[in-house]
Amino acid sequence: MAAAHNRQWRVARYPQPGEAVSEELFNWTTAAVPQPAANEFLVRTLCLAPGPAQRGYLQDAGSEAFLQPVAIGDVMRGRGVGQIIASRHPDYPEGGIFVGSLGWQDYSIQQPRGKEFVFSTRLIEQPLLPLSSELTLLGQAGATAWFGLHDAAGLQAGDHVLISAAAGGVGSSAGQIARLMGAAKVVGLAGTAEKCAWLVNTLGFDAAINYRRDDLAARVTELFPHGIDVFFDNVGGEILNTALGHLAMRARVAICGFIATDYDPDAACGPINYRNLVSRRARMQGFVFFDYWERYAEAQSELRGWYRDGLLHNTEHVIDGLEAMPTALAGLFTGGNRGVAVCRVAPDPEL
Repeated sequence: MAAAHNRQWRVARYPQPGEAVSEELFNWTTAAVPQPAANEFLVRTLCLAPGPAQRGYLQDAGSEAFLQPVAIGDVMRGRGVGQIIASRHPDYPEGGIFVGSLGWQDYSIQQPRGKEFVFSTRLIEQPLLPLSSELTLLGQAGATAWFGLHDAAGLQAGDHVLISAAAGGVGSSAGQIARLMGAAKVVGLAGTAEKCAWLVNTLGFDAAINYRRDDLAARVTELFPHGIDVFFDNVGGEILNTALGHLAMRARVAICGFIATDYDPDAACGPINYRNLVSRRARMQGFVFFDYWERYAEAQSELRGWYRDGLLHNTEHVIDGLEAMPTALAGLFTGGNRGVAVCRVAPDPEL
């Protein structure tokens, strides 16, 4: 056993409307390391992946919550990768690498819970290093981008693609995947000159727009003279409205997230340029990653092949220490990270 105690972040309270995520919402506690009962196994957390959806866990169950909230006093929910260190289940041997909902803690008890469990949490048969990649390009971020482009966007070879929050976890994956799927042009939106340069020079985007500094509408007109075929949107708000004003005929808009307005009590009602969906015969579709559990192997097969072949650049933004999880989550809403945020809790074991 690597530690005598199980460090945990527990929910202390829910944020007030408009309140930013901070450490004040959580309590840092320790507990005894649990022991597995029959048909259970104990997982030591190696890495956790903070995601914007985790903000949605911090709200009253009585609200019209899209995500099931975490109760006050419970360990904060979070997806992670870990190693099985004790097992009383024949299908989950000690030493195996496991991906699932581990929570913001060092150790967790896991047990199979039916069909959905098989797809959402699983043993990794041939893990690739670093193991954090199972949470990033080879995990939820990469698969979200893959299904969004294939299904919601219906990307076709030759499409001209615009991606918002392109320097974030899903956006940085989506840009690379779009090029591998045959897009003729991929342009990303980011909030700093450094991030824009990273998108072009490291990830292979054709161009990047600094939405904080540039005239967004003018730059989109310049880069998409015949309109946007696919807009992969992670932010909503005025950026979505601008993109809707520059759609090509039969364009597709994939709505992955709306972080710009998600928890803003003063957010505008909605985009004005939605009328272009009619005049351009375009479509706009939201999608949720969890709908694709049963097809997860499709994305995994292609993503792992590209990654082994060196065609996908690992975009991890690593934060060290379980104690940093509240800060890591908060950084997603302030533009503090570049790529997929990962919190390193313990070192990878030798495989």
